[in-house]
This record gives sequence, structure tokens and C-alpha cells, in this order.
Amino acid sequence: MSSGFGARGGVGRCYDFWLTFESCAKTSSPASLCFDKRDDYLECLHHKKEYKRIKEIQKMREKRESGGDSEEGNH
Repeated sequence: MSSGFGARGGVGRCYDFWLTFESCAKTSSPASLCFDKRDDYLECLHHKKEYKRIKEIQKMREKRESGGDSEEGNH
């Protein structure tokens, strides 16, 4: 994580996001200026926005396949 060491050695996958956020937090006032950088770091760690988007896409696909809302075949 913020230590810079990855789980399998080397640099962690989110370390660059952490450095950007840390640098912003040290130099910016108010802290709200760094919220976007913090959100990028947390997204890198937990992928919540990515998972939410995947679920939305799956729901749209299921709705299209079960309903008469097919776009395939109209080409």
C-alpha cells in the first residue's frame, strides 16, 4: 500500500496514486483540493467504481436479453 512495497515484491500497483495524493495533501490547503487524488488512490485499492459499473453493464445486458429490447439483428 502506501509503503511502496507490493504483495509480490517490487513497487505496489497503487503506489504512484499514493505519492500523488500524499504530495497534494502536504502542499494544499484546504484538504478538499486533494479529494480527487484520494478517490483515485482508493479506487486503485478497492475498485468500487469499476465493480459498480460492471454490475450496471450486466443488468443492462440481462434486461436486453430477457426483454424485447434487442439491438442485435437490427443491422
